[in-house]
Amino acid sequence: MNLRILFLSLLILSGLCVTAQTQPGYVKTIGKRDQKGQALSGVTVRVKGDHNAVVSKTDGTFSMPMSGKKNGQPYTLQQVQKSGYELNERTIIGRQYAFSSTVPLTIVMVSSAQLQADKRRIENNAYKTAEKNYKAKMARLEKQLKEKSISEEQYRTELQELQDKFEKYQSLIDELAEHYAHTDYDELDEKEVEVNILIENGELEKADSLIHTLFDPIDVLKRNKEALARLDQTIAGAQGILDQANADLAAVLKQQEKDAEYLYQLYTIALTQFDNERASRYIQTRAELDTTNIPWQAEAGRFAMNYLADYSLTLQYYQRCLRQSQVQYGEQSSWAATFIDDIGVVFSHQENYAKALEWHYKALALKTQLFGEEHPVTAMTYNNIASLYTSRGNYTKALDWLHKVLNIQEKNLRKDDPSIAIVCINIALAYEHNGNYQMALEYAQRALEIQEQQLEVDDRGMALTIHTQALIYDDMGNYDKALELYQKALAIRERVLGINHPSTADTYNNIGLVYENLGNYKKALEYYQKGLSVYEMIFGRNNMSTGFSIHNIGGAYNKLGDYEKAIEYYQEALQIFENNMGTENPSVATIYNNIGVAYENLKDYSKALEWCQKALDIREKVLGADHPAIASSYSNIGGIYNHQGDYAKALELLFKALDIRERVLGAEHPNTALTYNKIGGVYDNQGDYTSALEYYEKALAICDNVLSNDHPLTQTVKKNIESIKQKVGKQ
Repeated sequence: MNLRILFLSLLILSGLCVTAQTQPGYVKTIGKRDQKGQALSGVTVRVKGDHNAVVSKTDGTFSMPMSGKKNGQPYTLQQVQKSGYELNERTIIGRQYAFSSTVPLTIVMVSSAQLQADKRRIENNAYKTAEKNYKAKMARLEKQLKEKSISEEQYRTELQELQDKFEKYQSLIDELAEHYAHTDYDELDEKEVEVNILIENGELEKADSLIHTLFDPIDVLKRNKEALARLDQTIAGAQGILDQANADLAAVLKQQEKDAEYLYQLYTIALTQFDNERASRYIQTRAELDTTNIPWQAEAGRFAMNYLADYSLTLQYYQRCLRQSQVQYGEQSSWAATFIDDIGVVFSHQENYAKALEWHYKALALKTQLFGEEHPVTAMTYNNIASLYTSRGNYTKALDWLHKVLNIQEKNLRKDDPSIAIVCINIALAYEHNGNYQMALEYAQRALEIQEQQLEVDDRGMALTIHTQALIYDDMGNYDKALELYQKALAIRERVLGINHPSTADTYNNIGLVYENLGNYKKALEYYQKGLSVYEMIFGRNNMSTGFSIHNIGGAYNKLGDYEKAIEYYQEALQIFENNMGTENPSVATIYNNIGVAYENLKDYSKALEWCQKALDIREKVLGADHPAIASSYSNIGGIYNHQGDYAKALELLFKALDIRERVLGAEHPNTALTYNKIGGVYDNQGDYTSALEYYEKALAICDNVLSNDHPLTQTVKKNIESIKQKVGKQ
């Protein structure tokens, strides 16, 4: 049902032929809960296709010249602008209106500074309310478990569901705040004002109860259809009652807007109470009220993606958005570009990276045409493309796109804008993957400095940044610094999230990795076990997070020399990963590879080769020829051939690994140094000490540049060089 087109058609059919030259209008500010909207002067208004820009007067009024227009004929707004203000409803640009010489066009604007302040206030209230509900529900679950009114399995299942809902709700707080910050209280009656204030204040039960006294969400679609059916009968009755039909339609549309807002409010309440079933029903019902309403379809699509992980349903809503944006605003509109980009994001979630890239490049071409290469809207697509390249392991290309995003943000945003901090963290992680740790640290530090100006000391975002810094120091071999920062991040997470939160468990896990790198394998095992106990309590044993923890425990046993125990844990992790992800997955390949390494340590080289080859087969199929993980497989298999005395085959594979690492990671990466060291080892075994020394020294040069003197790789290479010199001295 295309209600907007029907409305225009009815107006044209009414046959009003009065020639008019001027469209009256009025610009006002948004009405707030404690203040009515005020007339706004100095606003430039322009209609598409005419050189007729006008500026609103002191009383907010304007008169738009409309040469040759007749009442009922359509026109489209092209520009509404005033410095420091923005449209309260940005979709009015490009929307068709019916010209009237007597009915003013009302435009509502909002102060950008006030909008941001309102959003922050609403976000804070929303988070506090959700956190209160989360803690209450968690306490109730723990009480039920203690009283044995639920089983441990039920407890874990419900706790996992609660945690998932809490995490996903947090990701939508910004969207909810955006909606309520744009609410024009001038358009609400007394009860509707009361509902909004209750929601903003977090009094959700009262709001829910009040909405249900005003509105029945069960029969809204039926009532809407019946009203439209009655309208159709009225229209079919006679030409003479078209005026009444127009009035009826306006009433239906007004009621539809009210129904939609009630549904959105109930959706908000259900989200805050972690009731996804009700939230899904409300947001999808609202979308079906008017399938031509683009924002309603988009919000239903985002819910389906973020909460339900139902990408087919998400695609259905986004494709509906794209079709409507092309019909309402044209195929070359910014709305069309936005939803082309969003469809690419859905394909990315489905891990269909080729299809995702295709859609992102389509969006990029259109956005560049509409906005140019240096616009923040274009930057959003750059960021999506960067994310795809990161997923595919091409960090160099990811960095190229991320730097484009950052350059645009720096030109258009304040230096301390939180969005810049997010991009800086992404750049830091890309540099970390590429082995450029100094640059990674610089960008992580920049992100932290921005967050320290904007966020509270115990903010979870700040904990993530500190966590990232720790990860970089860990990779650099500065384990003391890494441990210090991980402990700092852990202190924040334990205070804010508690000891039984998955993010806290993530930090336990990474502290374990640092202790493993320090050679303190028993301490590493202790932290891995702490992380595992949290994951298992929340998610159960057959979960991906639990699987990662079990895998790391296997790694610790491998380092402790208990290879049989390591294989036992690796096999359990493998079963979990295969159950959840199938067999052709990069993470599954990593476990295959590590099982192979354990068999190599057991000197069972045939089994080691079998498992490492299985890992390589998967990696070549799903990652592409130039991925760093492919190089790791070549390196490991080359090492096995070296143990078997097949030095020619070993060197062939190690040089293939070296070629990838030098091209993808760079000449100064620790993994490049590791490959030089392995090549030196093969030449050493062949008795070619000159070549061995050459490659050992290449490895040491990299270690001296990017790793500390006491890093295990640095020490290993130095021992190998000393051994070669002793062998040469004996000749």
